[in-house]
Amino acid sequence: MSIDRKSRLLTICFVLQIFISTVNSKAEVWLSTGDSRIKLARQGDIGGSGPIGGKTIDVDRNQKFQDIKGFGAALSNSAAYLLYNSRDREAILNDLFNTKTGIGLSYVRLVMGGSDFNAVSPYTYDDTKYENFNMDKFSIAKDRDFVIPVLRDIIRINPEVRIMASPWSAPAWMKDSWTLYGGTIRSESQYLASYAEYFVRFIRDYQTEGIQIDTLTLQNEPEHSTGGYPTMLMPWDVQRDFIRYHVGPRFRQEGFSTQIIIWDHNWDASWYPMNVLGDPEANQYIGGTAWHCYGGNRYDPLTVNNAYPNKDMYFTECSGGEWDTHFGSVLGWNTQNLFIGQTRIGSRTVLLWNLALDENHGPIVDVSGCTNCRGVVTIPSWGGHEKNVEYYSLGHFAKFVRPGARRIWSATYEAEELESVAYQNPDNSVVVVVANVAWGETTKTFQVLIDGVYYYYQNLPSRSVITLIKR
Repeated sequence: MSIDRKSRLLTICFVLQIFISTVNSKAEVWLSTGDSRIKLARQGDIGGSGPIGGKTIDVDRNQKFQDIKGFGAALSNSAAYLLYNSRDREAILNDLFNTKTGIGLSYVRLVMGGSDFNAVSPYTYDDTKYENFNMDKFSIAKDRDFVIPVLRDIIRINPEVRIMASPWSAPAWMKDSWTLYGGTIRSESQYLASYAEYFVRFIRDYQTEGIQIDTLTLQNEPEHSTGGYPTMLMPWDVQRDFIRYHVGPRFRQEGFSTQIIIWDHNWDASWYPMNVLGDPEANQYIGGTAWHCYGGNRYDPLTVNNAYPNKDMYFTECSGGEWDTHFGSVLGWNTQNLFIGQTRIGSRTVLLWNLALDENHGPIVDVSGCTNCRGVVTIPSWGGHEKNVEYYSLGHFAKFVRPGARRIWSATYEAEELESVAYQNPDNSVVVVVANVAWGETTKTFQVLIDGVYYYYQNLPSRSVITLIKR
């Protein structure tokens, strides 16, 4: 056989191999439309092909970024109470956390005691009327009433779930106000040393309950104080000293794997974490920075991420509510700014606020905070549960992007209002989420390119989302 003939045969075989692999290649598609007619529903699979047309969303497995820890929401006292007392508790928790029959939420933010959503009077774990520096009254007993049982159910349903803990206030006796409702943490060494011990005992006691704390934010919204519900100011220099001299060394002494996370407040104040991280002695104990959505824009955390690329980023809170009840508006905003926006700039989590609230945006006892917030699900007093738009926006990610996935490079077209993000799961499957964030009657046609194969999607409606999975 001549060399030319052999070369032609090899070329033909190669082309046929590509053709066969393309024809046999299919991708799953799950769709939610902005008009709410379709909600996280599986569509017909897309067959692989050559290029057809529209914007090309190229996906490159070789460009890998951060590991994903998970997607989820917060277990406030109100949410835990509703879940625990619902006669549909098992069904609701499966809808939220089951990886096969539900959306497989994989990360939970645990409120430590009181916040603006409490079904019982707000508390901490050392509520004494005197300065209890030896912490001999410390107890998580109130969490055992319904918070810990719900957490155990969650972990039973999905053992992959990890937990972040966040306090809204230190015990009143550690504050200048002597109340949970507002005030500032005392900065003297004996108070900070006791507060470090408070966290150590919390983690130990939860370990005794069989619950591991993956991450700990030192203070929810440390620049916010109000008399309406438990809050506490923790100035940046106090947070720095608390980490440097107290909680950092104590965690290291205990051998905890729990990561210390700073800030846990809005996008628009990067100066706070920059100041804390700027201290080398404190920096060595810090695992990362946490962010909320209530001020600034989705790119603001890049100031910190670019300055300290070795520190993790966590997105930890954003609430839906009656201020926006349009399904497509919320679906598009959450997908664009939180789930795509935050993971594209490095976040390892995207967490919403309450996992569950009732039909009256509660229950709320002895606090006055948000009166029109919406949970991921609503559990009404008459039974059952309603899946809100937050459930579906979470589902497009949590159901398919498993813990340990890596974000990988994908083309995105922000100016054209067609945005994307891509991940590679531990089993090597690729997940691509594409959102048409345009308003009106503007549809989008595009093709997703994975491993040399094109997956063509025509006329994605405005404010709509697809998740494409190539296994």
